Amino acid sequence: MTRNSLNPSASARFVLVILLVFAVGGALADPPAGYYDSVDYTNAGTIRVTLHNIIDGHTKIPYTSASTDTWNVLELADEDPNNSTRIIDVYKNSTYPKWGAGNNDYNREHTWPKSYGFPDDNSSNLPYSDCHMLMLCNDSYNSSRSNNIFDDCASGCSSYPTDNYNGQVGVNYRNVDVWETWIGRRGDVARAQFYADVRYAGDAGAEPDLILTDNTSLIVTVSDNASVAYMGVLKTLIQWHKDDPVDDRERNRNDVVQTYQGNRNPFIDHPEFVAYLFEGVVAGVDDGPSIPEATVTIAGIYPNPFNPMTTIDFSLTRSGPVQVVIFAIDGKVVRTLLNDNREAGDYHVRWNGMADTGSPVSSGAYFCRILGGGEIATKPLLLLK
Repeated sequence: MTRNSLNPSASARFVLVILLVFAVGGALADPPAGYYDSVDYTNAGTIRVTLHNIIDGHTKIPYTSASTDTWNVLELADEDPNNSTRIIDVYKNSTYPKWGAGNNDYNREHTWPKSYGFPDDNSSNLPYSDCHMLMLCNDSYNSSRSNNIFDDCASGCSSYPTDNYNGQVGVNYRNVDVWETWIGRRGDVARAQFYADVRYAGDAGAEPDLILTDNTSLIVTVSDNASVAYMGVLKTLIQWHKDDPVDDRERNRNDVVQTYQGNRNPFIDHPEFVAYLFEGVVAGVDDGPSIPEATVTIAGIYPNPFNPMTTIDFSLTRSGPVQVVIFAIDGKVVRTLLNDNREAGDYHVRWNGMADTGSPVSSGAYFCRILGGGEIATKPLLLLK
């Protein structure tokens, strides 16, 4: 079938698929109009102070309560995008039924460990139940992570593999000192730490001053709430932020938490703030959101619609592991076309409409998802028989 032979009904169906894709993407909310208008871009100090003032003073969500508490917020924030009755955890990448409270599947992970600055929950201890820093996590993996700092694991490492969810898969690593988060969520935990560093500045002595550092000797556990506390490793978190850019699931999480707490994580809305505040990059007064170069790009899919075969062209700007996966609109993986390491460059793969089982798939809408360099690119396909 060629592009010119497409009949009107096929064209209409393809247009409908495209519209549905844009409709899903458009469902995610942007920050409220004017939310960041008061940021002063003069220098890193003025950015930090004015950004802190925007996200400071949020509504405290009770950690555990008979009314709305962190379980309620997190089960919406970490909801499985393909099944609203389930959640996805941060480290094992597993999906579990929503329990509504304590259970044997998952618990609440303090990405900034509470033993590093705020172990005692009370009315003024906002970081303890701050849902921008809390994430649902497999019980066993949470216990293994314990209060290890975030860093790349160099030696003596034990592996903690993830489940394969919609083609996303990876491995966490741990030794006695550090926890290395897998590639698909390391940016999420990094941006949660950047948020903590800016949000908690020791205001009026009622809250701790949380500080990211490369000096691990400063990172110590405390038995009582501290006035100043440290977490790291900063240089690694900066790299993790680059390895795993913001995605739609993280943007949706930001929207959900704001609904309850009233504040946002600015490093999700404006990833360039990381460079301004932690890398010494100077922002101009009129700077707006920067758009980083895409690590992986789907250059084209042709023919599309197709029968019986189509070619997917894609480009990589950075070498590393690459996965090319076809999945159905219900989120189920249909075919893995590539799962290997590749150098930076241009590539193409072909799909012949067959599933991993060796059976032909039915006519309908599918999606191609490519994961490379910690970034995801997705485009729709339409198989017509």
